Amino acid sequence: MHEELLLKTGLSLREINVYLTLLQNGELMASEIAKKTGMIRTNAYDVLASLIKKGIVAYAIKNGKKFFHAAEPEKLVDYINTQEKDLEETKEQIAAILPQLRPIETDVKKPVIEIYEGKEGMKTLLAMSIRESLKTGKEIIGISVQQQKCRDLAGPYHVRWYDERGRRKIKSRYLMSAEEPIIPVKYTQFKVLPEEAKNPNEIFIFGDVTSHFIFVGDVFSAVIIKSKEVTDRYRAYFDFLWKLIK
Repeated sequence: MHEELLLKTGLSLREINVYLTLLQNGELMASEIAKKTGMIRTNAYDVLASLIKKGIVAYAIKNGKKFFHAAEPEKLVDYINTQEKDLEETKEQIAAILPQLRPIETDVKKPVIEIYEGKEGMKTLLAMSIRESLKTGKEIIGISVQQQKCRDLAGPYHVRWYDERGRRKIKSRYLMSAEEPIIPVKYTQFKVLPEEAKNPNEIFIFGDVTSHFIFVGDVFSAVIIKSKEVTDRYRAYFDFLWKLIK
């Protein structure tokens, strides 16, 4: 009963089980909760203490015994709102100390190579492309671009990414794979590679970062190279191809 949705609030599975048990049964003692949920009593007390702290469970003492009951469901919304405020404050605090968290660069010329995977990996790269483009003032470029595959994987986030690029007026040029449909977007120029120039990977370049998008069935991986020297060479290669294709 709604366990999957409640997990997204940040409650643990044990907390959800206790909360739903109280909703279904009304007031219960800790021993009764332990029995109905299959927990040992000490664990039940720990979970109840956590839920009380979060304002989701309350108790009353009757005839010297403690009876627990679930707070009204609206308290869940209050709990989520509190979490959002706490996260926003934490985000601001982390942003303030970011310079201190960055690793010491012992050799700035050495390329940094990282690997990202899956939907969240792609979302991370798309967000990174906005930041790096704004920081360096360089356009986003791509070779053998596969817009639809990216959209199928990232879904609505891919649309929002394009919208943000448009709002920030970040310019792009794409050399599209011949078999790929073009999704028109603002501030972006398109040319289509000849069929014989088919590349199995998309090369996606932003700021001083070069990334290779690899699609194998439904599996997405990306290898990124953080290096101005390497990326400058890829940008020169892109410009060479762009001039060749009419």
